Amino acid sequence: MRVVHVIDHLGAGGAQRLVADLAPRQARRGHHVTVVCLRGPTPLGSVLETAGVRVRCLGLGRTDVRQLIGLVALLRSNAPDIVHTHLTLSCLLGRIAAVVASVAAVVVHDHEADAEVFITPGPLLALKRLAEPRLPPQAVRYIVVSHSALAYAREVRRLPPCRVALVPNGVDSAYLEEGRLPPREARARLGLPAAGPLIGFAGRMAPEKGIDLLLEALAHLPAAHAAIAGRGPLAEDMRSRAALLGVAGRAHFLGHLDDIRPLLWACDIYTQPSRREAFGLAAAEAAALGLPVVAARVGGLRDIVLDGITGRLVQPGSAVTLAAGLANLLGDRARAHALGTAGARHARQHFAIEMVLDSIDRVYQDMDRLCHSTISGARNG
Repeated sequence: MRVVHVIDHLGAGGAQRLVADLAPRQARRGHHVTVVCLRGPTPLGSVLETAGVRVRCLGLGRTDVRQLIGLVALLRSNAPDIVHTHLTLSCLLGRIAAVVASVAAVVVHDHEADAEVFITPGPLLALKRLAEPRLPPQAVRYIVVSHSALAYAREVRRLPPCRVALVPNGVDSAYLEEGRLPPREARARLGLPAAGPLIGFAGRMAPEKGIDLLLEALAHLPAAHAAIAGRGPLAEDMRSRAALLGVAGRAHFLGHLDDIRPLLWACDIYTQPSRREAFGLAAAEAAALGLPVVAARVGGLRDIVLDGITGRLVQPGSAVTLAAGLANLLGDRARAHALGTAGARHARQHFAIEMVLDSIDRVYQDMDRLCHSTISGARNG
């Protein structure tokens, strides 16, 4: 099939990494794949092009009306069978552009789940929930990434169950293991302490990710260090907070890492203390590598971490319970190893990237059959 992925930007984020995993593999499976980015070019776009995927960047601002005009023109020139949209703005503009360009099939990939209640103004959210199930085209399917997102789509957004598919984000275990270094060497590469318990975290420096909770928990774990990867609006505030809490010497801010594998190889334990989380790809990757994961009991993290079986789930927003969960596993290596082993098995069984590709192919095939049956019915009529 001819597939066009539409995404807001190709910077850091779980949606971007999923597109980077999907597009080249879809091309190798015989699909004709193009990735359209509303913003400007990024290193990730170059990686995709090197992998044989066509990338088109509009290079426009978030409020620039030319985004829609550019999208319509690109869709008309590519004549795709399916437009596959990612992230809020691209899902809106991509769907409108598909209708204008007479593309019959649209996949709305919901990477944010119930986060829409935090990022969408109330009146617009009410209008969206009222109109969305009724908007064209007829062949539209929604992909959600977790069981909590599936429940939200059905019970709150009232999307028809036949139009919603649960497809978690994918984990490429072979890539994660490729060139794996022993923990001491991985720590040396990142400039981390050679000895002592090390807690890992990777994510955007934003309030919803709960880095402040990790720093507060670290204050209750005097022997532990934390390796923190990511950038964002709270980066400087978190450094200042670490100093105020007296953990600046044990909180190692690594900034953005193009490759987080050395961080995961270096750590004894991984944590995701998010206040909300649609899926939690970094936590799934850590689990796939056999790291025990301590995460907040929110969103898709509840699919990745089975409490007491593959890791520990703790109360969201509580540094005290986070510290207790981390201390419990840092103090019991045998237990931590058992949970990590079970977590690796769970991640590889449920989040393998090839399984994700298979699921998305089934969505595409279902839509293709629907489009053909609609065309056939119209001709017969």
